[in-house]
Amino acid sequence: MLNSKLKKTWRVGGIAALALLMVLQTLVFVPGPVQASTTNIEDMVVDEQIGDSATIPNEEPNTNPDDESVDDPNEESAVEEPTLEEEETDQLEGATDPEVTVTQTVYRNEPLFNHDFEMGAGSTVPGWSMFFTANDSTSYEVTQDVRYYGNSSLKLVDKSNTLPIYLQSDQRTVTPGYEYNGSAMMYIAPNAGNAAGASLVLRFYDETGKQVNTDKDGANIVHLRTVGSWTRVTVTGTAPANAVYARMAASISNYFTAESGAFYDDFTLTSPQEGAAPGTLHLQMPSGILANQQLEAKVLLSRGMNVQAVQGSLAYDPSVLEVINAVVADEFNTGGAATLDMSNDAGVLKFEVSKPEGSVVNDDKQVLNVTFRVLSEAPQVDVTLLESSGVQDVDAVENNKMYIGAADERSSTYIRRASLDVNGDGKVDLFDVMVVAKLVDRMVTNDNWMYDLNNDGRIDQADVVALTDAILSKLLN
Repeated sequence: MLNSKLKKTWRVGGIAALALLMVLQTLVFVPGPVQASTTNIEDMVVDEQIGDSATIPNEEPNTNPDDESVDDPNEESAVEEPTLEEEETDQLEGATDPEVTVTQTVYRNEPLFNHDFEMGAGSTVPGWSMFFTANDSTSYEVTQDVRYYGNSSLKLVDKSNTLPIYLQSDQRTVTPGYEYNGSAMMYIAPNAGNAAGASLVLRFYDETGKQVNTDKDGANIVHLRTVGSWTRVTVTGTAPANAVYARMAASISNYFTAESGAFYDDFTLTSPQEGAAPGTLHLQMPSGILANQQLEAKVLLSRGMNVQAVQGSLAYDPSVLEVINAVVADEFNTGGAATLDMSNDAGVLKFEVSKPEGSVVNDDKQVLNVTFRVLSEAPQVDVTLLESSGVQDVDAVENNKMYIGAADERSSTYIRRASLDVNGDGKVDLFDVMVVAKLVDRMVTNDNWMYDLNNDGRIDQADVVALTDAILSKLLN
């Protein structure tokens, strides 16, 4: 305790001395560009911002957006149903005997249109429409600041606990009597507000556009209160006898606020009676890394059901990136260690991960962790998960079937060459400390990343301490 107080007193005194030196202009400290990695910040304690799972208020306000805005059911919908297209391949890749023809049945998953928000920019979001009139307290946009996978996500902002925001998908045709399961990955940014929360909604409509199901909190409307982590939220409902189509919606109700943003990614809407894939693969990479860091790319399993094997390919530019290592993630080894077979040639890393017989994986899990070394001075690097990447459940392994993605999935990472001179005036001094201090508790975005000096995804007290210690160390030495 005494040592802690002495350190704190020394730091406060050091900052005061630094300020006095600046005023007297007795010392000018003008270092060259300094990478954040040169500061000793590994042992710093960073406070985690933990979301709370507080009691959920009453269900979404009983307002049916489609009562006032009805789409013509005869118009051709822009939504592709999440069906599975069946294809045939004449010979399995890698077959050792060219005389032997092995047929594999390939199913291509067709998700909701623009389910991952990789299309669109700003408030232009193909496949989605706003119901409530825009106002100064609410907004929505496609953003790259925070994403679960790929490059983009949907961001809703609501600064009022009396005004809602409701962004709905295009129509998706349904079959009366069938059960439907919708889901989305959701993330509420830290400091979202005192009543932080966001909702996921599934509703059914008849041919006139009238809602025909009854809203039930915890079933077709589910609220998220957890802050600071991506969470899979699931809604369910059975299509009534007169249902023609359904819509998914991202919403922040009258009861909630999300001042710093609620983010949505990976919307799904499937029915077990229609036939659903046992999961899909996605690629997740950080939005940015420091120039001297290695790039960690994660292959993710989304909504897995009795998955026993996955296989796929990652494409990259070998003049920009070099594969250092690839390992099966701990989550995928649970219940029985998986085997990894891979090859890496001409900028394509092929992988096959298999669980032992009798062992399967369910839900959202990381499959593979691939480590790259950045070889060039490029400001951005890209990796692509090829659409041929797929998932096999137990039945698919036994009967030689594969469930693949709908399209290639590219993810980008910015190479951040940060300097301790965060205000860019050519000096590292108290003014830089003041700039970082004003942004404490902010979420890192593509506009303010340079103030996250330890690159942990948060601008917090640890960044202020890192910068202060670096300046004092230079002065005292």
